[in-house]
Amino acid sequence: MARTLYSRRTYLSARGVNTIKDRNGKITYILSGRWGMMPAVMEVYNVSDQRLAQIRQRSLGVLPRFELYDANQEMVGSLRRYYRMGPEILFVSGLNWVVLGNSLHFNYRVYHGRKLIMTLKEFSTQNQADLAMTVTDQNDEPICLCLAAILDFWAKTPHKKKQIRFNHKYHQLGNFS
Repeated sequence: MARTLYSRRTYLSARGVNTIKDRNGKITYILSGRWGMMPAVMEVYNVSDQRLAQIRQRSLGVLPRFELYDANQEMVGSLRRYYRMGPEILFVSGLNWVVLGNSLHFNYRVYHGRKLIMTLKEFSTQNQADLAMTVTDQNDEPICLCLAAILDFWAKTPHKKKQIRFNHKYHQLGNFS
């Protein structure tokens, strides 16, 4: 049976401890960790403090690679972003999940073949951006939370081209963004 979970978008991929709630406002999961510096790890816990899933950032840079681990510390999938024109299409290898969506509007659907695994939508409440994540199978929720955190991280750190200009006055190259 499908269940919808909620989180503040500004908190989902932030450093520290973040809570994920059900439709009644009850905390169901806790997401903790950090991004950006190696080793970058985020973990999903239930309210009984059992680790259910983990994300490990395996590379830094513009196109970082992430690995997804289950409660037994076994790698179940990996994900890497590729830049291209048009809608965003990602593939979670190991799980054979396809992620279709748009990072500008933060609206995603995750499929395994034709079976819908998760929908992820952003909506606004009280001048804040919130996320609604509907997962069709409750056993997939921890890994889906990991995937949502990665997608949120990528949406917050868009690919920017830096302009390099030549400063004629000082005959130097400079970074001007």
